[in-house]
Amino acid sequence: MQTLRAARRRPSSARLSHRLPLLALSLALVSLFTLSACGEKSEPTGASVPLYPVSVRDADGRLVALKARPESIAVAGGAAVDLASALALQVIRVGTGSGGLDLGLIRRAKPQLILVSSEIAAIAINHARALGIAVYVVPDRTLGGIEQALSDTSLLAGAPIRGRIERKQMAERREKVQIALAAAKPVRVFVDLGHFATVSDSSFIGSLIGEAGGTNVAGPDVQEGPFPFKRLRRLRPEVFVIGTDSRLTIAKLRRNPATRWLPAVRTARLVRVDMKLLEPGPQAVDGLRDLAAAFHPNAFR
Repeated sequence: MQTLRAARRRPSSARLSHRLPLLALSLALVSLFTLSACGEKSEPTGASVPLYPVSVRDADGRLVALKARPESIAVAGGAAVDLASALALQVIRVGTGSGGLDLGLIRRAKPQLILVSSEIAAIAINHARALGIAVYVVPDRTLGGIEQALSDTSLLAGAPIRGRIERKQMAERREKVQIALAAAKPVRVFVDLGHFATVSDSSFIGSLIGEAGGTNVAGPDVQEGPFPFKRLRRLRPEVFVIGTDSRLTIAKLRRNPATRWLPAVRTARLVRVDMKLLEPGPQAVDGLRDLAAAFHPNAFR
């Protein structure tokens, strides 16, 4: 209303000339404020930005919540160790190596957060939770799960930016493989872990095979011990995947009456892969690329 009344009085040119600089300054300040408020902002950082409390869902669907940044973090299992390494976290290893947790060490170390892989027994995880410790079970069955774990773990540990960077890099490398395989036809694959023991579709390696443009001939139901040769001949794998330390060779497969007529043996498609790259963790994106290039070499030339 003050502005309208001032306009009706029709101030003299002298008065108006004195007011123009003040009016211009006011407009400039308003414009600056508007641009800073409406412009695109980067992720907020600094002591004034609260990161906690924070909560995420783990592989079991359980809510893992922290009220403050954990001063001590423990890990157990391969995927958990690899995640902590990728995020440059200072951690204490509390796994026993046999699917258990060292509860004595946990009681002494008193971590506020424990990251565990799916190989850790549920009863051991429940014992840790009974101590009042937040336990995050890593979704380590697929590369997508590892990507999610990078985000979740970095949030819990108070390093969200590092997690976002690592996840973005991993996603971009996966996308490059997917683009290269866009027109590729899946090949039938058999993975030999040693003495013809193999993996199921529900395993992490099984998921990698599918993403790398292969079809795991063993399927979802795999028994312990050697895969039946009769069934293997019927499934006719086109590619054999073995570890770099395996003693299996094409010559040995051709001497074996049970395997000599398999398509993979006849065409000598025996692929050696570093099995550590096929274990759950961020590094498995390298294993994905190696498998995809071995299954579909023309797609990566």
